[in-house]
Amino acid sequence: MRVGVFWIGKTRLPGVAALTAEYGARLGHYCEFRGEEIREARKRSGETSGEEQVILTRSKESYRVALDPAGRKWQSAEFARFLRKLRDGGQRDVSFCVGGAEGFSRAFLEQADMLLSLSPLTLPHELARVVLLEQLYRAFTMLANHPYPR
Repeated sequence: MRVGVFWIGKTRLPGVAALTAEYGARLGHYCEFRGEEIREARKRSGETSGEEQVILTRSKESYRVALDPAGRKWQSAEFARFLRKLRDGGQRDVSFCVGGAEGFSRAFLEQADMLLSLSPLTLPHELARVVLLEQLYRAFTMLANHPYPR
């Protein structure tokens, strides 16, 4: 399975950059992983922005999951079952999309296959990316019966 994570905005915190690299490397043991930072551009209210168009283009053939507060709220085991269902159902590519500080436009969210919420708490977008990567790693280790999630 190929897993892409696209995020909008430059990584400013060195700790976030280190954790992004660490979990990206760990994920590489379980899937073809690609993380990509998309340069932030000015956003027009309600319209799909330039960076959103980049994500839509690069995730065109994949199952697209956008992070949004209104999305599904799962426990880690449910998230792992979701990934297993995609994988076992023949879905080759899945893309997770993390918006910038303002989130995604409605037009972008309407083009997602699913909306996912990581927490009812408001997370900074850089931290949300790290939480997503850790949960992806946790899910893949659960599917492989690896002891990490204990």
